[in-house]
Amino acid sequence: MTCVPAKSLLESYLDDELDAAQRAHVAEHLASCSSCAEVHAQLLELRAGIRAHAIYYRAPAGLRERIQVSLRQADRRTDRPSNAFWRWTAIAASILLAVSAAWNIVLFPSRTSSADLIAQDVLSSHVRSLMGAHLLDVLSSDRHTVKPWFNGKLDFSPEVRDFTAQGYPLIGGRIDYARDRPVAALVYQRRKHVINVFTWPSAAADGGAELDHNGYHVVHWNTSGMTWWAVSDLNAGELRQFVDLYRP
Repeated sequence: MTCVPAKSLLESYLDDELDAAQRAHVAEHLASCSSCAEVHAQLLELRAGIRAHAIYYRAPAGLRERIQVSLRQADRRTDRPSNAFWRWTAIAASILLAVSAAWNIVLFPSRTSSADLIAQDVLSSHVRSLMGAHLLDVLSSDRHTVKPWFNGKLDFSPEVRDFTAQGYPLIGGRIDYARDRPVAALVYQRRKHVINVFTWPSAAADGGAELDHNGYHVVHWNTSGMTWWAVSDLNAGELRQFVDLYRP
C-alpha cells in the first residue's frame, strides 16, 4: 500500500470501520512509513485532546418544560379555524406549484447534455472515493491481478493497463456506480495524485468531453464499444498525457 490510499483510510482505520484485510494493509504500511505514522499519531493526539478538553454545556433547568409548553400552545393555535383555512390554502398552492413544475419539465427539458451529467456523476464518485474507505477493492499494481478480480462482478471485462514506466503506476481497482449501473473504476497514481478511470460498455460515439471544476479535471473518450472517464486533481496537462497513453 502506498501513502495516498493509506492516508485516505486513516480515519476509518482509527474508527475501526475497515475490514480485516484493509486494516492489515494499513497497519503494515504504518509500520514502514514514518510520514503516514506521524499523521496517524497526530490524529490520535487530536482525538484524545477533543475528548479531554471539549466543553460540555448542560441545558438550563426547566428548559424541557418550557419547550413542551410552547409546543402545546403552538398546537392550540394551529387548530383554530382561521389557521386551518390558511393551512389548506398553502397545501393547494403547493400542489399547483408541483403540477406547474412537472409541466415545465415536460415542455422544456433540461439543456444540460448527457455528457455533462455523466461528467458530474463520475466527478462525484471520484471525490467520494477519496473521502471514505472505498478507494480500492483490490489492491495491486499487477494488471494480471486486477483484471481477473472483476470476473463475475461485472457484465463486462475492463481493459486494465499499467503505465509504471511512464510515471503513472496502477495501484488497484474497485466496483463503483455511475449512470444507474455498476462500473469498473481503475485507480492510478501520479506522485501523490490519484487518478480514477471509470469505464463501462457504451454504444455512444461521442468523445473528447472535458470538465474542470473546483480544481478537478475530467476527460472522456470512447473506444471499441466502451466509454472511459478519467478524473483527478492532477494538472490538466499531465492528465491529458495519461489519457493519451490509454487511448488508441
